[in-house]
Amino acid sequence: MVKKIKFGVYLDPFLAQKFRQFVAEQYGKVSHGLLSFEVAQALQAWMSTHKSTQTELMHKPPNPIPNVFQVKLQVKEYLRTTFGYEQIYKVPKNHLIMAISSLRGTDERTVKKWIKLFEKYKVIKWVTPSMVEFLA
Repeated sequence: MVKKIKFGVYLDPFLAQKFRQFVAEQYGKVSHGLLSFEVAQALQAWMSTHKSTQTELMHKPPNPIPNVFQVKLQVKEYLRTTFGYEQIYKVPKNHLIMAISSLRGTDERTVKKWIKLFEKYKVIKWVTPSMVEFLA
């Protein structure tokens, strides 16, 4: 028999209740042994889907990255290569506009659209009217 250890975590009460209901539906009852077994199975499945073949952890979101975040990465790369930023934290508005214009088109409406999308998805925030901060 494998020796087990207690592994305490805090869960949202709603999630814990849903998990208990899931176990009850699977086995017709809920006992601590069944809960432990199902939690162990869930953890093993989660870890196996988040490891590469070299066993290094990697984070892959379940859905493809939205277009906004792909453009954010492209803008950051453009700022690095064009203006020599090592870490992109705060940049002047005109650098952001130039990056968006180069990547997505020079039309003023296009640039405004991307800036609004960046604001909406909390990719950027305005520090001053002429300075923008990249978040995360």
